[in-house]
Parts: sequence; C-alpha cells; structure tokens
Amino acid sequence: MKTHQLIEIENVKNANRALKNLLERPRTEIVGLGLFYGKPGLGKSRWAWKTAFENQYVYLRLECNAHVKDFLKALLSKLRDQNHNVEIKGTLNEIYNQILDILQSDQNIVVVLDEIEYGLQNRKIIATVRDFIDQSLATFVLVGMEHAKSQLRAMPSYFYSRCHCYMEFKELSFADSEKLFKEVCEVAVDNEILKYVISHSNGTIRILNKYIEVIEKINKRLKKSMLAFDEIKDILAMVEVK
Repeated sequence: MKTHQLIEIENVKNANRALKNLLERPRTEIVGLGLFYGKPGLGKSRWAWKTAFENQYVYLRLECNAHVKDFLKALLSKLRDQNHNVEIKGTLNEIYNQILDILQSDQNIVVVLDEIEYGLQNRKIIATVRDFIDQSLATFVLVGMEHAKSQLRAMPSYFYSRCHCYMEFKELSFADSEKLFKEVCEVAVDNEILKYVISHSNGTIRILNKYIEVIEKINKRLKKSMLAFDEIKDILAMVEVK
C-alpha cells in the first residue's frame, strides 16, 4: 500500500485552499485561527500531520484529560525543537511566557492542533490558545471531529467569532474513492472489485484502506497480474467495515 503521499482529492484541495486563505489574511486585522473538522475516517489527521511535516509547521496532537500545563509543556517542546524531546521546567506562567515570546518573535509560525475536541472540553486550554492568537501574529490550525464546530460555536462569542475559517472534510465521492484506490493500491483489480470496495467503504478512507490491505494480502498468496471479483468476493464480504 502506497501511503507516502497526500492524494489530491476534494477534501485535500479544499483544506489546502482554506489554509492558504488563512495564512494570507491581513494579520494585523484578523487573528490566525481556523477549524478543520469532519466525521472519522476522512483523512483529517493525515492531512494535518503531512501538511505540517512538509511545511515545517508545529504539529501537536492533544491528549484526553490533559491539563493546561501539560498542553503548554508539549507545545513549548515542539516550538523549541520539533525533532527531539526537550525537558521543560518552570511554572505555568513561565512556560506560557516562553511560548508567547517565541510566537511574537516569528509571525510565520503555524501550530496545528489535532484532536482539538479534547482542548474544547477544557476551557483553560482553549482560552490559552485565544490569548496566543490575540497577542501574536502566529496561526493556529484546529483539527477535530464533526462535533468540534458545534462545540466551538457553543462557546462565548468572544472566542468563536475569532475563528477566521471553517473547513469541513466530507465523505468521499465515487470519483475520489476511485482515485484514492488506484493511487494507493499496489494490486491491479477488475472493475467489479473496484465498484464493490467503493460502494462498501461508505465514503471513508479508513474503510477503503481496510479493503486495500485485504486485497494486497490476498494477492501475495495468489500472485496474479490482476484479481477478479469472483476469486475474492467471499473474502471481501468478510471485511469488517465498522
């Protein structure tokens, strides 16, 4: 399975376009906050970390039950050195001020916060993000599940009104699913297999990849130049798609 690249499907194109608009905002007039959200299995996290890696942005995945100091320590570690773990010491205020100094020193810093629903559940974390965007020209990209937007909109207007863009990852069209399959799968298959896999993947990359993994395992045993639906339909029917 070829997984090293981001395939240019509509979600990726729309996310890249939204991010470009966010980065090109008038920075002294509009704060740098955007929310990218959607249902599970649509490639949000892959887009987020791949985009961050390719552009040398800071990528941080939030953890369940993390306290604000945990968040700040992790963020400062990433800002100081994105390739190595750095021991962070100091009080909460000292760590906060170190982060703010870094953000204020470079307006081109982009911080990608994945699993943002955990941050939205902790008002202190999200209030800290608000303070950072208010006091610097840095950009914060929030990435989360489909309910992240409603969570954000449920917060006081002084926070959600700061969000400059909302971009929703949507279920894949047939054309995008076909494009992904052909780009990622290393096995040639007939049209019946392709149609079956796409119709049963429910527009999600996660389920599509499950089918591709099964197909590639089957072909390691059969060693065919092309797989036919009748040869593997019983095995495909056993794939767990939940």
